Amino acid sequence: MNKITKMLIICCILIIGACIFQEPLYANSMQRLELKVSLQKDGSGIVKENRQMNLTEDTEIYIVMENLGGSEISDFKVSDFGVPLEFKPEWDIYASREEKAGKYGMVLTEKGSELCWGIGEYGDHEYEVSYTIGGMVRQLKDGQALNWKFFEGAGNINPEEFYITIEGPEAFTDENTKIWGFGFAGEIWLREGKLEAYSSKALQENNHITVLIQFAGKPFQPSLGLENTLAEQEAVAKENSSYSEKDRVFSFVDSIVAFLTVIMLGLSSLIVLYVLFRRRNVIKKARPVINGKERRKRNKDKYYREIPYREGAITDIAYLLEKIERGRIEDYFNSFLLKWMKDGYIEHLIEEKGLIFKKETSVIRLQRGQIDGEDPESLMWNMMQSASGSDNILEEKEFSKWAQKNYKIIDELKKNISMYSLDLMVRREYLEQKDIRVLAFINTTVISCTDNGEQLFDNIVQFENYLKDFSLLNERVAREVHLWEELLIWASLFGIAEEVAQQFEELYPQYTKESRCTHSDLLMMSIFTSSFARGYQSGTRSASYGGGGFTSPGGGGGSFGGGGGGSR
Repeated sequence: MNKITKMLIICCILIIGACIFQEPLYANSMQRLELKVSLQKDGSGIVKENRQMNLTEDTEIYIVMENLGGSEISDFKVSDFGVPLEFKPEWDIYASREEKAGKYGMVLTEKGSELCWGIGEYGDHEYEVSYTIGGMVRQLKDGQALNWKFFEGAGNINPEEFYITIEGPEAFTDENTKIWGFGFAGEIWLREGKLEAYSSKALQENNHITVLIQFAGKPFQPSLGLENTLAEQEAVAKENSSYSEKDRVFSFVDSIVAFLTVIMLGLSSLIVLYVLFRRRNVIKKARPVINGKERRKRNKDKYYREIPYREGAITDIAYLLEKIERGRIEDYFNSFLLKWMKDGYIEHLIEEKGLIFKKETSVIRLQRGQIDGEDPESLMWNMMQSASGSDNILEEKEFSKWAQKNYKIIDELKKNISMYSLDLMVRREYLEQKDIRVLAFINTTVISCTDNGEQLFDNIVQFENYLKDFSLLNERVAREVHLWEELLIWASLFGIAEEVAQQFEELYPQYTKESRCTHSDLLMMSIFTSSFARGYQSGTRSASYGGGGFTSPGGGGGSFGGGGGGSR
């Protein structure tokens, strides 16, 4: 037997052995986990899980419910692709896959319980799992809080992506709610009165999903309590987390600043008060720009029916819009989206996403690449194009991530828009800047409106009144559809584009057919604008103070719940 023959035999043996003893190519997997938690007035929570899974082995899926701290599980139900499974009172974990198919049940353990259901046929599944957890919200010495571990990665079938929403009987706001996310890399924020969070990476063995929410006041009537304060609970949760290091730095800095502030105030309070009083009188005599409530009050029930500014881009009047709390960065983006669609620079497409579970999503196709120019519109276009990548197809999630990562670029753009607008308004003699002496060694700058500036500012406020008073829009006849599109662009600056568009459709049903922008397009723009704003806010706000932002891969101590499990 020559060497070549021997080598061939050895190779054949190795190949056959690999085929016999190799592990299955595809293990059980979970593409997406979505959790929806509805907190009740009594502090209990109704949890609904959506698990999109591909299963190739074992006989059942189970969720471990331990470390409940007095909470009880009830109303457990399971369905697969919308078909309810049958409850089996005495669940046998050793039964066959065929015996467990189409059934679910609960197993009591020494530490709690396990929620179980049969896998049935191998392949794709979409399980809807619901259950109620009593006492999720606990009463603390000085407040109320939820500190719950919803999922444990160790030994589990970890999702490639997950999304969680938590809502209560009252809307969550930055004023009454502090939030943190632990155990995963992602984001957490408050939106439309709800908590939302998602993972930016697939969960691994060392990950978990833990959420801490602390409530001001007494929005709940919890049946369970804890013998610690909100601050103590927060400190325990932040141990070994990325939040804790930030807090130590901020606490030290805050202490130094507070000490120095007290000293400075004690030494110079009389001087400061005198300077402020003097400065206020000097500015008042110089007739500064009238803004805010006073500007709106003097233009109440007044209307201006034409586009108030046609000398240049909508960002030219940014300085004036700021004074009446209009023209946010996302409003300009929404206005430009409308303009770009009107001009044919972007196209709204519907694409199917997902290898197994198909889902229709809106994307924006850009019809050109980067453009030259330092004006706000060009810069914002280049931001969007950069986020879209080489294929010039922009997805919602892409833009949110780009805005989060590049929030400093957006910050700089906001400053430039305001500074450019002020400079332009001065050069065009709508505004004037005056340096006024407060004291011998102190000057201040006062910005005032010229007569033309007063007229322009009043026209802008009155034009918003006109757009908001939908009864006046019927003055616009059908042949002015092209003007309606322009009105819609301006409505975006005031944050009322969708309402105005809806009124257009009621007045003239043919509007969406004759316009470049359909109702679906407007909805898409709203979604992308919100995503852009959410990403930007996530990048700028400090998560360590419970206002949302990035989550922490570590921490989460002191929580209840478990969320472990997997398949067996």
